[in-house]
Amino acid sequence: MPISPTGQQNSTNELVLTLQFSHPGSADRQQLIALANALRTAAQEIVPGVSTRARVDTTPATTDRRHSSDAPLLIDLPARQVLLHGTPVSLSHTEFEILSHLARRPRVVVSRRRLLELSGTLGERERTGRSVDVHVSRVRTKLDRFGWLVTTVRGTGYRFDPDPRVRIVAELAA
Repeated sequence: MPISPTGQQNSTNELVLTLQFSHPGSADRQQLIALANALRTAAQEIVPGVSTRARVDTTPATTDRRHSSDAPLLIDLPARQVLLHGTPVSLSHTEFEILSHLARRPRVVVSRRRLLELSGTLGERERTGRSVDVHVSRVRTKLDRFGWLVTTVRGTGYRFDPDPRVRIVAELAA
């Protein structure tokens, strides 16, 4: 399992180290999460007080993972970014919160009420009626031909239906 480290300075003058692992066989998501957590623990033992963050992306590697033609839609949850064919999709805070919540729970129906609770930035006037429906409609429009990923479950709420052409990058719990 080769490891390719890259180091860079970020804007706050701290050193950022990125490790990319590739495995010739098939590693499932749970194995990768266990590996990432073991590396985080080791880093904290070696450098006390170090800040660690891990993301697991189980999509096969390409030369440019974020702009890969085999994944035309990228939902990068830690970066709060959505890319459609490499172009950023401009979502409002509430739209991103709704998409993020649904994408983290594929195939799970989430009620309108729960989505309203998540969008704590909404004013009282916006929390009435069909405001969630309006936000979901805007998300679908902005996702263009991938708008169908957010499915309406009549009388209940919404569900995110995964597709192999969509890559979701999720942050691991600390």
